[in-house]
Amino acid sequence: MSGQEISERSNQQNYKYNHPMTTSPREPPCDLNENGLPLRPNQTICPHYNRFGLCKLGPTCRFDHSSKPPSSDRKQKN
Repeated sequence: MSGQEISERSNQQNYKYNHPMTTSPREPPCDLNENGLPLRPNQTICPHYNRFGLCKLGPTCRFDHSSKPPSSDRKQKN
């Protein structure tokens, strides 16, 4: 294949997924805390957020993130 054939193939619109650049992000349906995580008072606290202080799902998480997570500094027993 020549370089021209490769560039023509890459320019074709036969992509499996469509990622339009003109869409804007949706507004979350609930309030967010200072870290951008959802506040859902009627739901249980996010187990990952409660344990590690962060949530890997971000604003799409279905759990509550209203309480302060425990600090990562643990006191050692003497």
